Order: sequence, then structure tokens, then C-alpha cells
Amino acid sequence: MNARNFIAGLILASAPSLAFSQGGDSPSEPPLSLRSAIEKALEQNLGLRIQTLAPDIAEEAVIAQEASFDPSVFSRANLSQSDLDWEDSNGATRQTTSDSRSYSLGVTKRIKTGAQVTASASQSRSDGSSFNSELGQLVGGSLSERASLSLEFTQPLLRDFGSEVNLAPVRRAKSQARVADLRTRNAVLNLLQQIENAYWQLSDAHQRRNLRQSNLELSERLLEEARERERLGLATRIETLQAEANLAQRKEQIIRAEQAIREATDALYAAMGVLDETMALDPQLTVYPLPESRGEPPSFQTTLDTAIERNFDADIQEEVLEQLEQDRILARNSERPQVDLSLSSSYNGLSPESGKDAFSEAFDRRGDDWGLRLSFNLPWGARAAKSNLRQTLYRIDQEELRLAEIKQDLLRSVRSAWRDLDASRQQLAAAAIVVQLQEATYEQETSKYEEGLSTIRTLLETQRDLDQAKLSLLDAQLATVQAEITLARVEGSLLDRHGIEWNDTLTSEE
Repeated sequence: MNARNFIAGLILASAPSLAFSQGGDSPSEPPLSLRSAIEKALEQNLGLRIQTLAPDIAEEAVIAQEASFDPSVFSRANLSQSDLDWEDSNGATRQTTSDSRSYSLGVTKRIKTGAQVTASASQSRSDGSSFNSELGQLVGGSLSERASLSLEFTQPLLRDFGSEVNLAPVRRAKSQARVADLRTRNAVLNLLQQIENAYWQLSDAHQRRNLRQSNLELSERLLEEARERERLGLATRIETLQAEANLAQRKEQIIRAEQAIREATDALYAAMGVLDETMALDPQLTVYPLPESRGEPPSFQTTLDTAIERNFDADIQEEVLEQLEQDRILARNSERPQVDLSLSSSYNGLSPESGKDAFSEAFDRRGDDWGLRLSFNLPWGARAAKSNLRQTLYRIDQEELRLAEIKQDLLRSVRSAWRDLDASRQQLAAAAIVVQLQEATYEQETSKYEEGLSTIRTLLETQRDLDQAKLSLLDAQLATVQAEITLARVEGSLLDRHGIEWNDTLTSEE
């Protein structure tokens, strides 16, 4: 599967998954939507782009393994010439020359049973005379053309016999390709979780800054009132100092809130893959406010069943076991003796005139020969092969236990995420009630202060209690959203949460 097609296969559904009606901080520039952030991340996130190359690499590995069964063409050519000056018994100087040439062309192919088939055609040419020192005389002296058409078949009978053994590397490579696909899917889900968490953390930082800004404006009004009351003799200097100290604290909180926004913005930009050296040190980015709770989730059993069905980690581990099974097949194969049977046959032609005539003789089957060869090889004791088999069996046991551990971890994660979401929802409801009570208390205390029945210190304490209640509400809102994201990730439903569908299928074994 092509990696670029893999990401192109992520289709955003027409219905928005998280369309909120709340506005952003800047009316002139619309806030960045979560959908836009996800689209940009799927396109430009560096980690995802790195991972999406893995399926391409794995597919090339499959092609490389399948190529071992492709036919290959070979050819050879030899040329030799010699000149010899010698003296005969009468002392006369004689010269002998020889010219020898040979050519061959053939094709060989490995088939799934382990056999090797080779078909070839060859031609040799010998011309001239040569001196044989053993005979003490000239030999040859005439043109000789020889042609041969041959076929050789070699079949392993024990080791490397059968398609189960010879296709094991191909099956292993295909399993690795499926693992690359599954890991890329996991990377997409992890990125969706990262993007949504970063988005809502930035939203939370903006809302906290807005709360701090509102408190700052309120503190400025309280300071003005305190100064006016001091001028009229209705308050002491200490109350004015308390109001000034409160205002300074609010300004300090604003500084920390602005810094939190900058850090959260960088985190979101980095997840989207758009953070670079050209970006301003103080980027301005607005997002939508934290959403309300989505309502009741499916039952725990439904969530667990969905998580088990969509657990890519378990699927990856199953593929690891499949690869080890192929290793086991190869390890058992290595234990077997090497017994090869080779059959060869050829038609030959000989001509004193030309190579064409020699091939005509070969095609007419004027001469033939055949051969049969049986070879045997077995390392004494086969200790290395037996050790490799035992190691493979131990690894299979190890990975089966790891698969059980993955499934157990999934169960624990689903249970934990479910509990976290349930607890977060309860805390959110309680925090909302606390805010209502603190707002009523603050309004009552403000009325008493304006009537001179309360001090500014009491009013500031009430304001801090209200601020803390609102911050706790923001904490509860963010925790609830993050719990929903975590449960959706564990369940494997993040795609559904964002209206995204896979538009491709995993590589299947042929």
C-alpha cells in the first residue's frame, strides 16, 4: 500500500464531528477549528510523515522476496588464441596456431517447490593446429563447430523442499507489511489524540487568561473604590494597600497565563507540523472554547467489545507471531539433510563448417547426452540448526505471553479510562454547583461591602474563593474532555469521534 494513498484514504465525513457555536477571542479573525487543525496535522505532521514511509518500505521488501522466483538470464563468452614456434626433428622451425571460442546463453528460474530449472544454448569453435608435447606432434588443424541445447532440473528432496518452506520469506515479508500498515494506523490515532489534547489545552489556557483578565478589571475597580472610600474616611489605608496588593497579584497571574498560551500554541503548531523558524516568538492563535459534555457514553461492555475489536496492538502482536511461525518453518527446514536430485539432458551438434550447421545438427537431435546426480550434505549433529529451532520456539512462547499481556493491559486501560470519565463527569457537575454558590456568596458580600457592612479583606477572600471555583470548573471541563479523548483512543473510536473514515484496506495475504 502506497503511504501517500494511505493518508489520502483518510476521508473527513461531510458532517462536522465537533462543530461548536461558541466564538473566539478575536471577532476579526475566526478561530482555528479542531477540524482544520486535524486536517493540517494529517498533511504535515513530521512524525506521521516519517511513519507513512514504513508501508512503502515494507511493500518493497515483499517485492524483493517475490523477486527470488523471477527468472534470470545469463550469458558467457570465452576467447583464447595461441601461437607456438617450434623445431622439428630436422631442426626446421615451424609455427602452430590455435583459435578457440565459446558462447553460451541461458535462463534459470527458481520455482515454489524449491527446484531450479536452467535452459541454455552454447556454441564452441576450435580452429588451427597445436603441438602436443606428450605426443611430440601436431594435432588439430581443421575447423570444428560444436553446438549444444541443454536443460537441467535440480530438486531438493528434503531441505528446501516444498512451497511451505520456499514461500515462508514471502509470507513473512507480507506480514511485516501488514505490521507497517497497522503501526501507521496507530500513528494516525495517536496523532488525533495528540492534536485534540493540544487544541483543548490551548483553549483552556485562553479561558484561564480571560478569567484572569476579568479578575484584573474587577481588581482595578475595587482599588478605585477603596481609594475613594479612604478619601471619604470610610476606609483605612490598610484596605487600600490590600486592594493594591490584590491588583499586583492579578497582573502577575496575567503574565503567567499569557506564557501558558504561548507554550500551548507552540505545542499545537508542532503537532500540526507547521512550527518553523519563520514563526513569531509570540504567535497569536485563537481556538474555540472547551465544549460541553457529549452526553452519556455507550455501556462499559459495548466499549470493551469495541476496544477488543479495534485493538491494533493485539493485531500487530498477532502478526509478530505469524512471522515467528515462518521462522519456525525455516528453522525446522534447516534441521533436514541436504539431498538434491539433479537431472540434465542436452542435444548436441557438430559441424566442420559453421556454427549454424552445428545448431541444425543439435535441433535434429543428431547427438544427445544426459546425466543424473544425487548429492547429500548434513552437518554432524546439526547442533546449530537445532539451537536455532529451540530459540524460535522459545520466542514464540514469549510472544504468546506478550499477546496475553497486551490484551490484559487493554482491559485495564478500558476500565481505568471508563472510571476516569465517570469521575470527571461527576466532578464537573459538582464544580458547576460550587461556582453557582460562590457567585451568590460573592454578590452578597459585594452588597454588604457597598453598604459598609463588610471589609475589603473579606470581599477579596470571597473573590478568591470564586476565582478558585471557576478555575476548578475549568479543570473539570478540561479533565472531562481529556477523559473522553482517552477513552475514545483506548476504544479505537477516535476516527468516529472526528468523522473520519479509512478509505483503504490492509494488505491481505495472497
